Amino acid sequence: MSNQESILLTGATGNLGAVILDQLLAITTHSINIVLRRENAIHTLRTKYKTSTSRLSFTVIPDLSVPHAFDEAAATATAIIHCATPLGDPSNWLTSIIEPTWAIDKNILEAAKNSKSLKRVIICGTLLQAVGRKDLLDPTITITETSFIDTTLEEAKAGPWVSAYAFAKTAAEKKMWAWLDENTGSAGFDVVMLLPPAITGRSPQVGYKPMMDSPGGIGRVTNALFVGRKGEEADAFFPWFMDTDDVARTHILSLSPTKVPGNKRYLLTHPDPVNLRSITKELRDKETGLKDRLPEFAETPSVWAKEKMVKIDTSKTDEVFGTQWKNAYDSIKATVMDVVQWENKNGVEIGAWWDGEGGVCS
Repeated sequence: MSNQESILLTGATGNLGAVILDQLLAITTHSINIVLRRENAIHTLRTKYKTSTSRLSFTVIPDLSVPHAFDEAAATATAIIHCATPLGDPSNWLTSIIEPTWAIDKNILEAAKNSKSLKRVIICGTLLQAVGRKDLLDPTITITETSFIDTTLEEAKAGPWVSAYAFAKTAAEKKMWAWLDENTGSAGFDVVMLLPPAITGRSPQVGYKPMMDSPGGIGRVTNALFVGRKGEEADAFFPWFMDTDDVARTHILSLSPTKVPGNKRYLLTHPDPVNLRSITKELRDKETGLKDRLPEFAETPSVWAKEKMVKIDTSKTDEVFGTQWKNAYDSIKATVMDVVQWENKNGVEIGAWWDGEGGVCS
């Protein structure tokens, strides 16, 4: 791609999408068309990025799963970075996350096919498409870029969220590769599928507030350290992680077909699993003000000892993206400090503010 492109970006009001937007504005000259579900977010984004408004445009699509939703926006784009995802409703995982995930991805593929300018689609998936939680403590298994989980539709429909989410993303990916095979010769673009693990780090999205019920890495760190504050909750944190800035960087690099080959999937993870107990102790010991704010966990051997875990073979990813990833301490520190700064600004500790049922205490 040339030095200046037109990027269609989904998910910019979420954590990863916000960091991708930050990086696109900071290190590229590309114009960016931001897809939003709600029009009222436009003013907030324009205010935050007031020095870069000439490079920003906005497309409001209330329901990304409606057929042809992306056709107009994709018509003049040169690339799409897609990191929005349905979060789902436990009352019906099928209609709230499983079906919409593919519907949205298919809409993007069809719009890209119809566009005369679009050359690449970058989709943010999840490492859970390649490794199931039941395999995490089996060191005889090696996960590669050809690995897919074997969760069934019936298992996904029964939940919990992680099963429905992983199945939805996996099923959509398999359908995407089949779609590309069926449209060989008529689709003038390629796809990069990025599969990051639990994402930790900073939260620059507009309107940030700590969300303990968020299923991602940042939400799980927040819940374990500020709400539940129990060692077993720290142990339950998905052990494979990556900092949000590092994940965002892989998306930016993927805009270049000379650097990142297309029609491939890439497993993303820091090589060392997280021990949230030990990270918490280190934060308490080193960072001013955190000793009395973070829980003091008993020191026990990590349940995620690397030698006892599934092996993740990222060698092919490493050849493309390198291995200079932020360490767990610095990444989780960024998550923690965002929460503490929010508490200080609002004069409330989130353990008291959050009622444990997804609402605010009165």
